[in-house]
Amino acid sequence: MSARRFYREPLLHFAVLGVALFGLYALVGEDRDASTILVSGETQAQIQAQQTRRLGRAPTPEELEAATQAWVDGEILYREARALGLDQGDPIVRRRLTQKLLFTYEDGADPPEPSDAQLEQWIRDHPDRFTEPPRIGLRHVFVPSSSRVTPEAKLRELEAALAGGADPSTLGHAFALGQTIMAKTVAELDRSFGPEFGERVAALPDAGWHRVRSLYGWHLVHVEARTPGRLATLDEARGQARDGLLRERRASARADAMDDLRARYELERPDV
Repeated sequence: MSARRFYREPLLHFAVLGVALFGLYALVGEDRDASTILVSGETQAQIQAQQTRRLGRAPTPEELEAATQAWVDGEILYREARALGLDQGDPIVRRRLTQKLLFTYEDGADPPEPSDAQLEQWIRDHPDRFTEPPRIGLRHVFVPSSSRVTPEAKLRELEAALAGGADPSTLGHAFALGQTIMAKTVAELDRSFGPEFGERVAALPDAGWHRVRSLYGWHLVHVEARTPGRLATLDEARGQARDGLLRERRASARADAMDDLRARYELERPDV
């Protein structure tokens, strides 16, 4: 890829420029002659790695040279912009620089890989994230009703039949989800039958058949099984627990770094 063709790729150009503006300037060193630009081995390696990620392969010598020239041009523009004070008072520049410094503190901390014992403790310390909710299995006989009027006579007839030992599968109307509902959470029951249906079923006694209203009509419900809530095992939650623990450690490292930085400054707040 020629340098001229390289410049016709604006997204790539600005990506490399972004690296120059916010990532690699520190490698040059501000104490060097302002007219000297050092393309160090580390800088070259980062440019090559960036091109490899973008292209999905190693860049050719021509592509690498074009990318390096774009970095050099970006460095020139960056220095000229700084010389003109264009980095001062710009909220976007301020935000990007502060973000990158915070990321540097987080990355620099490089927390160690947590052990299984630490992950298990993390899961126990965060039951709100890792608790499997209770589940309910039920059987129901459905009576459709499009109004708020209770079909009392039909419900009484079905209740008597069930109390007399009738086969539930021979009673009521067909329901889209079937007559037997396997282990569902309260939230899942609400999604299937309508608001508050799951809460009403959860409050039912285990024995007998009980009336429960849904969006679609009435149901005579028998609770078949209850599975209590439980804490997820390490095998079930390993990835989520690892991510959460490492994220907490990085945030702690960032907070410690901010405390150290604050200690270097004295805050003044003139009276308004």
